[in-house]
Amino acid sequence: MIRNAVLWPWSVLFGLVLRMRHFLYDQRVLQSKPGALPTVVLGNLTVGGTGKTPLTELLVLEMELILGQGTVGILSRGYGRDSKGFRWVETISKSTDVGDEPLMLRRKLPHAVMAVCEDRLAGLERMRAECLQLKWVVCDDALQHRSLKPTLSILVLDTTQPIAQDQLLPLGRLRDLPSRMSQFDAAIATRLQEGQDGALEAGLKAAGWPVHRVHFGTTMQPMPLRSYPTGAPAKDGIAHTSPSQRERILAVAGIARPERFMDRLTERFQVVRREVFADHGTFSEKDTKRWRVILESDRLQALVTTEKDVTRLDGMNTEGLDIRYEPIQAQLIPQTPLHDWLKNQIDRHQHAVNK
Repeated sequence: MIRNAVLWPWSVLFGLVLRMRHFLYDQRVLQSKPGALPTVVLGNLTVGGTGKTPLTELLVLEMELILGQGTVGILSRGYGRDSKGFRWVETISKSTDVGDEPLMLRRKLPHAVMAVCEDRLAGLERMRAECLQLKWVVCDDALQHRSLKPTLSILVLDTTQPIAQDQLLPLGRLRDLPSRMSQFDAAIATRLQEGQDGALEAGLKAAGWPVHRVHFGTTMQPMPLRSYPTGAPAKDGIAHTSPSQRERILAVAGIARPERFMDRLTERFQVVRREVFADHGTFSEKDTKRWRVILESDRLQALVTTEKDVTRLDGMNTEGLDIRYEPIQAQLIPQTPLHDWLKNQIDRHQHAVNK
């Protein structure tokens, strides 16, 4: 109760600032304009952990089926990087220069052009000028970047974080006003439980998204573990023996909702030790030395982390550490034809341009 009383005025103030900013854009006092390339903007109303990064990968793959490989780019702010301005993201880039999530996506989609720039309009101009093959760009996490008027906008709704029951920061997890839902072309509900009847409709209702509006549903599927740094398949735990016979591991995560990842590991491993870092937080040589001591002293078989976290291990001394990471893949539930909708929207845009 005391915490709520302290944070409530700040939450009210944050709401007033948001309403004023949106009012200025809606009344065209502040200007929004289309980018140099057609864009699909992904955004969420809550702070991290909604599944936006796996959805970015899914969108690029679906759009490449329509437009051709190499014609769809990704533009991100590059949150957590030390650099400023426009940067191309390469598979050999450093996470400190381009951000951990952009680097992870670049390595998963080596055929896709990717850049980071806090000014999305300037970033799109640069991408168009230097990559003539690009036809569309997916803008990751650009909901609050209102100077860009998107061609298409998709709201990401985490069904495990019902917006209707949430409040604005810092009292709750909302980073924007729920009323902004009306401005989106479609919504994608994430973290649905596979095979659970009515989960999509219930998730949309909890978020306040009308079921008659365009929507899609996805599950977040953990994929088999990979070995760092090779990316080769790694031992993935023993799922069908007693817990006492499973490998003993150290779980490490610096993501928005680390408990989901770590609790999931308990189904396959004995999670003896857990270390949680801030989302996008950096690792140091002291961390790798400490992990080596932990694995030796506690007789652990491996360190298991997330696919995003391993991008921040590049260049560190991890020799002798058995490090494994878990990729996550967004998978559409069968009854939501995202591909058909995207094709229709892309065709409509091209028709309007050719008029």
